[in-house]
Amino acid sequence: MRVPNLSRLAPPVPADGFAGTGITDATVSRLFPLINVAVVVWAWLTVSPLGFSGAGLYGVILMVLGTLGMSMRLLDPALLPRPIGFLATLAAGVVAGLLFAFDPTSAVTAFAPIIAGTAGFRFATVPAIVIAATTSATAFIATSIRVDGTAYWPLLVGLAVLIGMTRRDRSEAMRLAREKVEQTDRAIASESRAQVLAERARVAREIHDVLAHSLSGVNMQLNLADALLEDGRAEEGRQAVKTAQGMVADGLVEARRAVYALREESRDLVTAIRALVTGGRETVSTDGEPWEPAPEVAAHLARIVGEALTNARRHAAEAPITVALEFTSAALRVSVVNGRGTHAERFTGGSGMGLVGMRERAAEIGGTLTAGPGTVADPGAGWTVAIEVPR
Repeated sequence: MRVPNLSRLAPPVPADGFAGTGITDATVSRLFPLINVAVVVWAWLTVSPLGFSGAGLYGVILMVLGTLGMSMRLLDPALLPRPIGFLATLAAGVVAGLLFAFDPTSAVTAFAPIIAGTAGFRFATVPAIVIAATTSATAFIATSIRVDGTAYWPLLVGLAVLIGMTRRDRSEAMRLAREKVEQTDRAIASESRAQVLAERARVAREIHDVLAHSLSGVNMQLNLADALLEDGRAEEGRQAVKTAQGMVADGLVEARRAVYALREESRDLVTAIRALVTGGRETVSTDGEPWEPAPEVAAHLARIVGEALTNARRHAAEAPITVALEFTSAALRVSVVNGRGTHAERFTGGSGMGLVGMRERAAEIGGTLTAGPGTVADPGAGWTVAIEVPR
């Protein structure tokens, strides 16, 4: 059985711009380092003043530190212990806030929301809010000191943390979805393997039911014929050969029935059992209002009856055999009862697996099988195989 690969139904794996940004566009993911570099270069080209003394030197120092903070976004967070990563990102947020106030008209103002968004993605809610709040507070205080009057809008730069949190939650949901799909794939593969093994066991029982008895019986009769011919008992040897030929014919009939059962198992139970009862001293009886069990139950019951009939014919040749079906509101009981055999020869070529196979079939359909010597009419003779299946 081929099992579909359900992993194709999982959400796409988020590309990892800086150890997992949640970006789903692979092209953007590959361009992420270039985009990060472009933002930093743009900031260097637009920020003013820069120099080697006074405010210019202060701007250069902030830009160097800000560049380092932006570069950290390209590193795998696993490379740094979480406390160190938190402190480094917090320091980057402070620098980004100072840069925001240093030149509010340049591209350097992008550093603060980018750092806040990075914190929202990489850290838990509380640490991320701490970093975002610190970045906003720094930008607000530094702007208020640098310009005349109070400007409240720098407090909004930290709101980018919400974007980072949203992307983090989406990435986590996608990861859990992928794990769920992988678990489903493994469960389906395991169930498929169990089904394959069960089907193999079923086919093995069918092969045994059809071939084991026939071939072992034919082998016994041919050995007997060989011994009789060596003894000069030609007539008895020919009779043994004819018996073997009859067993081969019976085996072919059983093989055809088995193939039919493997291909289609929705036959009516009573009809299927009546088709198995072919001997002159074999009868079928029903008791109660018949009801049809599930197809797989009917198939197993038919094979159990067929195996029991084969055993009875081999071990108690010429004995009367009765197959009785008793239908009740709670269960179905099927019994195969044979009397004492009258044939002089005893069948001794069985493999001993017939009863094992019948018990396995009964267990698969939730039934109980009993087998032992004795019949209702004569507890000291014959053999009875009975199975009871709940409705």
